[in-house]
Amino acid sequence: MIRRLPGVVRADVLSPVDRDVLRELFTPASAHNRGVEEVLSREVALCLFKAPEFRPPPEPTLLLVDEAGTILGRELVAGPGAAPPAGRRFAYLGKDFILYGDVKPAGNLRFSLPPVRFPELEGVPGVAWAVSASPDTPQDDYLKDRFGVARGNALASILIGYDRRNA
Repeated sequence: MIRRLPGVVRADVLSPVDRDVLRELFTPASAHNRGVEEVLSREVALCLFKAPEFRPPPEPTLLLVDEAGTILGRELVAGPGAAPPAGRRFAYLGKDFILYGDVKPAGNLRFSLPPVRFPELEGVPGVAWAVSASPDTPQDDYLKDRFGVARGNALASILIGYDRRNA
């Protein structure tokens, strides 16, 4: 089903070795990639390579958080998440990222890549807790090398994880 989605060029199941390599390639100094951690914790983990015509993410893929986990800013994504939140003070940090002006940070700040819903798997029999994530650059390079996809920005990789549900 995933291979037939518009914009999906390739989709493959990750092996246990692939999962181990991806865990070793985390680059926590740049951002905390909670999304990849969540995907790799699921029973089934997949990698897909997408062309630009693949749909935008259903929610932000990049957040600015403090030590308490409070969201201080977020990416604006196409679709429902494209507009800044009504009734909140904010400032643009670039054209597609906003900082909230009504939140006081607690401690150090860091960028976080959260798990993101994968709507196409919601309601599919046998699938539970489906999430997706954008891998870090070293992880993306590994996946492209592993599955024979040219490095660079022509295609992006997305990881998808889910648990099996008894029907």
